[in-house]
Amino acid sequence: MPMSPLSVAAGRARCAGLVIALWACNSAAGEPVVNPWLASSAYPISHHNAAQTDSTPVDGPSIGKKLTTADVKTVSLLWSSAPTFKNVGGAVMVVDRDLQLQDYLIFPGEYSENSMAVDENNGIYVVTSSTMHKLVWTGSKLSREEKDGAWSSPYEVMPEGEAKKLGAASHGAGTTPSLLGFGEHEDKLVVISDGSPDGANLVAFWRDTIPADFKQQTGTLSRRIAGQIPIEISDTTIEASLVTHGNGVIVVNSTYPDPAPVPGDLISNAFLSGTTREPPRGIRKFEWLPAEDRFVESWSMPDIDNTDWMPPAVSTSNGLVYIANRRNDIYEYLAADWETGAVKAVWEFPDDSVLWNNWGGITVFLEDGDLLLGGFFAIKRYDIGALR
Repeated sequence: MPMSPLSVAAGRARCAGLVIALWACNSAAGEPVVNPWLASSAYPISHHNAAQTDSTPVDGPSIGKKLTTADVKTVSLLWSSAPTFKNVGGAVMVVDRDLQLQDYLIFPGEYSENSMAVDENNGIYVVTSSTMHKLVWTGSKLSREEKDGAWSSPYEVMPEGEAKKLGAASHGAGTTPSLLGFGEHEDKLVVISDGSPDGANLVAFWRDTIPADFKQQTGTLSRRIAGQIPIEISDTTIEASLVTHGNGVIVVNSTYPDPAPVPGDLISNAFLSGTTREPPRGIRKFEWLPAEDRFVESWSMPDIDNTDWMPPAVSTSNGLVYIANRRNDIYEYLAADWETGAVKAVWEFPDDSVLWNNWGGITVFLEDGDLLLGGFFAIKRYDIGALR
């Protein structure tokens, strides 16, 4: 998904002047800790928090309705030339508040095409086109050394260029790393979708020390991989970043069945799929079983139209997950029960205009519960926060 700025840094006392991702302080049980460096906002950073979970404490709406144009405020967007969807490179840099470079690491031959996640102990999680890296900010340098808690692990990917021929936007993983497990006794994992030639897998890596009695699982590329499971609904890597809450992970199929003939032609895929071509369909939720070190499928919604590659978001206040969909060429949003997948409410957008396109955006609920969405043509605020 498109890159977004992250700041890193550690707790107030130790690293008050550095910027790379933002974390710290206390948290609700099982949820990412609240970072005092972030603005007090419903959406201060990409994917809602530095753990990149796409979970929010905002109590979203739960009563569906057919929306009208009177329910929406829009700010038009201006596109010029060809848009850049990915910032591709192979480096991580740390700068201070004056934007003075403090340190950097380079990954020769690897593409870094996603955002980063950061934990409360200065661990920085970067996925490249071939490798999952944990870097550590020591207070004075970026470290890749095991003694500082850093590590690297390969994961499965297609040969160079093959994923893009199938309509993917990424060379390897298309997902920003998302952290899973925050309670004292929970498994501490970081999860991605890989780019296996046999179809994408959901892959979990141990964030910290690998349990002494853990044995490398059959079919995985390293002992650092805690578990992986075929996603089955997506032939290429998942491009919409994963949603994590508790021990659950939601994945969105992003493989276009009939991609545009030119590799990387994302605009044609975004506007033709679901209209003149079949769209990528299906969402699955998986559950991590800590006692068994494995994922199992929890529920699925096979008919969801994922043309827009839109990550869902879960409200930890009401237990609903909010999902973008398109039905009969009409864009809509729906709310489903996080535990069961049962649909609880649907908001059908006003008409079949492409103005309601949400491609590549993030599901954001403002403090009052209103829905804020992006897309190719406009930023839209849907006045549905009162529908609780």
